[in-house]
Amino acid sequence: MRKSEVFAAVAGEMKSLGFKRRRSNYEYVLDLGNGFEGWCSFADAAKGEKTVLWVATFTGVRCVQVEDRILEWCGDVVPGWDGRSYVATVSMNVGYLTPQAQWLEHRVDLAEVSAEDAIQANISDVTDIGLGFIREHTSYAGLVAALETGKGQMADRRLERLPLALALQGDIEGAYRELASMKQRVSDGSFLTPRYLRFIAGFEGEFPRT
Repeated sequence: MRKSEVFAAVAGEMKSLGFKRRRSNYEYVLDLGNGFEGWCSFADAAKGEKTVLWVATFTGVRCVQVEDRILEWCGDVVPGWDGRSYVATVSMNVGYLTPQAQWLEHRVDLAEVSAEDAIQANISDVTDIGLGFIREHTSYAGLVAALETGKGQMADRRLERLPLALALQGDIEGAYRELASMKQRVSDGSFLTPRYLRFIAGFEGEFPRT
């Protein structure tokens, strides 16, 4: 069995759950309306074993209102991504959503199992964990809750997205309290200062304190 067969089986299972594949067999989105999408992706690593893959499942939610503003103000949604603009607003490895709260991946032996059998643990990650997370966090309040936990999150993405999610939720004062972290980095001379200055200008222009 080849890796391509494994991910072709993933594509079939994700389609049956209502997800649409994006540019590869690794990323899938579920239209939830009102500018929100559920998001799942899969990452594999060989780790030196020729017939073994380790496949990790990620889940998240993408909010157009958040991501479009970051793209407009900063020129990209993740620093250094060369114009790639499609990322989830909140995302994490599903293992951080389990009681163990740690990285989770599954061993796939290409020499012993069928493609359909190989991906069942990862599909269960989606149905048993990922979809629940998506349902719970498909709102501005849900985004805020996910971003505030920091569990499994990338800190640099949280820095930009939490103030926006709070502002869109209507909590302007809370948004400015979070924005203070970015302003401190500007004051400290962070290497991302030009980007943060653009973000702050865009944010304060659209969400002024009254």
